[in-house]
Amino acid sequence: MNNVTNAVKQKIIGEYVKTPQGRAKLAASMTQPLRTRRDYAAVGRKTFLVEQLPDGALPIYDKDPDVTAYVVGEEGQNILAITKPRRVIFPLFEIASNPEIPLTQIKERRFDLIERSQDLGRAQIQAAEDERVFAVLDSVATSGFDSLPGQLNPDIPVIAPISGAVIADAFALIERHDLRVARIYMNARDYADIRKFGRDILDIESQATLLKTGLQGVIYGAQVVTSRLVPVGTVYLACEPEMFGRIPVRTELTVLSADDPRRRMIGFSIFENLGIGAYNPRGLARLTVTR
Repeated sequence: MNNVTNAVKQKIIGEYVKTPQGRAKLAASMTQPLRTRRDYAAVGRKTFLVEQLPDGALPIYDKDPDVTAYVVGEEGQNILAITKPRRVIFPLFEIASNPEIPLTQIKERRFDLIERSQDLGRAQIQAAEDERVFAVLDSVATSGFDSLPGQLNPDIPVIAPISGAVIADAFALIERHDLRVARIYMNARDYADIRKFGRDILDIESQATLLKTGLQGVIYGAQVVTSRLVPVGTVYLACEPEMFGRIPVRTELTVLSADDPRRRMIGFSIFENLGIGAYNPRGLARLTVTR
């Protein structure tokens, strides 16, 4: 029912409400399963500029000749460091999920098992995509400046707790290249240090926001993003997406029917085809926190 209008949806719901069987079906579809945590929400696409590739177009980009580009290799398995060529080709790879549901289980659940399986499939793909994004960031932070004589190391060792002074130093590593820090990625464990910032670091408006919501979403103009895929003790600071890297997308997240009548299975093929890479290592700094 995702592709129908609201008027059609209302009409279908009206028909169900008229009968006891229809009302029971509606009630069953509204009952959610017990869950221990939220589905994973993608954050990696905030790091690099996402571009939809036109049909027949190749993901080829120009980079500065004195920096190293880091791209996810074919099959999405490894990170390639490209130093010499001025033009960089971002290999495209596929991320897929194939959930299957036995027909007998659909009637056994008091919630929409088909919709739930699609949600889980999408969440798995988003998590796999973010794993590759953070793998690129790790490669940049580990060896991104090795080929740049006289550059500061983008990896800053920190003794917990994280302080405003340390974050300011990390900002300076990026801003010295005339870039603006746009995102800060961290694990929830390290984000707890940010929540403990006091008036010596935060301005009055930020203190009020933190007091009302319990969240500190912006530091020095950069958005703070938490993700369970960021390891505890690691904090990434990234510049604006268009100055940092690209995610060329050939096929956006697509859901196809993949039923197997012989096995009495309802199935879906959920997939996307894209590339991931950073061509400007100067746009990243990493804090390595020891607790």
